[in-house]
Parts: sequence; C-alpha cells; structure tokens
Amino acid sequence: MFRVTLRSIASLDSSALLHRTVLGIGTDLVHLPRFTKIVGKCTPILENKRMDRLLGKFMHTVELCRLKEMLKDGDGVQNMTRYIAGVWATKEAVYKSLASQNLASTMPPARIIYTKLCYKINDTDGSPKVMIDKNFATAYPEFMRCLIADTEFLISLSHDQDYLVSYVCHVRV
Repeated sequence: MFRVTLRSIASLDSSALLHRTVLGIGTDLVHLPRFTKIVGKCTPILENKRMDRLLGKFMHTVELCRLKEMLKDGDGVQNMTRYIAGVWATKEAVYKSLASQNLASTMPPARIIYTKLCYKINDTDGSPKVMIDKNFATAYPEFMRCLIADTEFLISLSHDQDYLVSYVCHVRV
C-alpha cells in the first residue's frame, strides 16, 4: 500500500550511522481528504484570515513563505494540500519523537515547537529535511541544550492515494 522511502536515512554513509544514538521516534498518518476539505473551505488561500490563523498554528515562517511561493507559481490545490499535510505530519512526528524521550516537563508547548523550533524543507533532490531554527535557542536555552544540541531529525515522508505518512527519527550525532 505505502511506498516508504528512507532517502534521508539511506543517504547516510554507514560509518556515520555507527556513531548515532536514537533518542526518539515519532510518526503521523494523515488522511489527505481531510486537508483537501480544509483547503477548499479557505479558498482563496492567500490573504484569507481563517487560513492564516489555521496555518499559523503549526507552520514556521519559512514554510509559510514556501506556501506563498507555491501559490504564486500556480501550483494546484492537490500539491498545496499535500504540502500543508506534509508539514503537519512532520511537525506531529517531530513532537512525538521529542515527547517519547520522557522529558515533557522541559518541553515548550507543542504550538511553539511547531512554529518556532523547526521547519521542513526539501533538498535539491526532493528529499525532506527538518531544519532547526537557530533563533529558538535564545527563548528556550535549556531545552535546546538538553534535547536539540548535537542532534538531528531524520525524516521519511510517503503518500499514496488518500494517505500521507511521516516518520521521524531523532538521533544524537
């Protein structure tokens, strides 16, 4: 059913994998028609206060800028829906990978993690990556020191018909 690709993980050289410790794992499964319905209710997407409020709850400014680029480039509703759902699933999986480390007391609220800590981008080959916003360190230095410093999030996204799945592995490097 699902075509799972582990490009981010598979692209690592084997010696790099030997020196990594898995800190947490998170996954999220999204039903794409749910996001299609939300996007349909909020058209036009640009300059729509309802959509701005919704996206502002889980998208980083980098992701919002990317979405605006997609709109200007004339990307179809299906691509934008998949992008929005992919960002949502990635943020959920990142949060779950952090929460699985049993350090919930030191974690900022989910909305802060979604909108300020990290953002999803794609490499030139299309592989998804989770980037950490360096500005986040000043607001939550203890969290950054304990849970984020010297770590990275490996991600795999896959979609098939009505579903999109995100798998995140948080590793110490």
